[in-house]
Amino acid sequence: MSRDRRKSIRYPTASIPVQLAELNGECIDLSLHGAAVVHRSPIKAGVPVTMIFPSYGGIYVPCEVLRSIVQVRRGKAGPEYMFRSAITFLPMENSEEGPLIEFLNLQILKLEELREAARLAGEEPEFDDEE
Repeated sequence: MSRDRRKSIRYPTASIPVQLAELNGECIDLSLHGAAVVHRSPIKAGVPVTMIFPSYGGIYVPCEVLRSIVQVRRGKAGPEYMFRSAITFLPMENSEEGPLIEFLNLQILKLEELREAARLAGEEPEFDDEE
């Protein structure tokens, strides 16, 4: 069985600011069970970390880094090295999980509305469904 098997649909997101351990990053992909985060400094796979959504009331989520790979972004100022990390959310107490589930459901609802609007406009965005 692959460690990569997804438990839920992934949705590409507009950049959502997050902190991953001590690193500032951007959440670029979100599901009910994990996320993809881009950041400028390396982080080791297999490490438990806390991901924080500071602009949403400071939601703190215990996570594990599944993998982290270096990518090169080509820009006007030249190449920029970034890291893309796959994150899985770890179990939380019910009282702590409520705000996260509410946040995720709101984000997913917005993304599904954008997906439907694009479909109606004849533009079919690509989303990674369950594997």
